[in-house]
Amino acid sequence: MTTPSNDEQFWQLVDSFISLANDKAQTMDRNIIGPAILFAATRFNAYMLASSTGTVEVFSQQKDEAIKYYKDQHEKMLNDNFGDFETNFEKYRSN
Repeated sequence: MTTPSNDEQFWQLVDSFISLANDKAQTMDRNIIGPAILFAATRFNAYMLASSTGTVEVFSQQKDEAIKYYKDQHEKMLNDNFGDFETNFEKYRSN
């Protein structure tokens, strides 16, 4: 499990999710959009583990390692993005 941070497809998909979130923010309560995206990501990640393990026994054996991986990745992404917004606060807020 890796995050292809220099992969063009990866960034196109990220942009499409952000675009969808921004579109939904025009008509929905913004306080549910982030949690909905996070829930969808965790649901998909659980599916990814299930589809790659094949059995519930292997899924159960690998679950803790996968949870640690995703928690670590989420914390890194939070730190990176919060730092980016802190550095570029006025620029991003004006968009």
